[in-house]
Amino acid sequence: MARSALALGMVLVASHCGSGGGATPAAASGDCCEIAPNPSLPAGMGSIVVRYPGGASSTRIDVYAAGDASKSIDSDYGDASLLLAPGTYDVTVGGRRVPGVSVQAGHDTRIRAGVLHVHATEGTRIDVVDSNGEALASDYGEGLYGLPIGTVLVEVAGQREPALIEDGEVTEF
Repeated sequence: MARSALALGMVLVASHCGSGGGATPAAASGDCCEIAPNPSLPAGMGSIVVRYPGGASSTRIDVYAAGDASKSIDSDYGDASLLLAPGTYDVTVGGRRVPGVSVQAGHDTRIRAGVLHVHATEGTRIDVVDSNGEALASDYGEGLYGLPIGTVLVEVAGQREPALIEDGEVTEF
């Protein structure tokens, strides 16, 4: 019995981020997040944590009940730690969906994220697009975009180029 419980626990930790329908997920199952104990959390609560290297304070984070993108449960901008009841949630980071994020009581679930730093002149329009063509962000000139790990497309003057977002890294473009 103890062996079964241990195996189940290992499976749960390994699969804390699942794939879901709808928008292309930011990362495959097990790749999106890291779960770590946090004894300072209130009893029975966990948290979703997002940290960006080098900034991205205007990046929005939204948390939804898993499979229900109709109403955000919680949201914040920039580096965030959102206190939540245990369960499974869908999260958007910089407009990019991360489905099936597991929150455990007494633990932080850190979404692996990085920053896309786009260097462009003030009047140059920049569009950041997901691999399925969904617009994630648009702006003019230089900008910092916080995003979950994975490849995005950066569109400048109608041309799209891939940019790989890596955990804890700033990707220069």
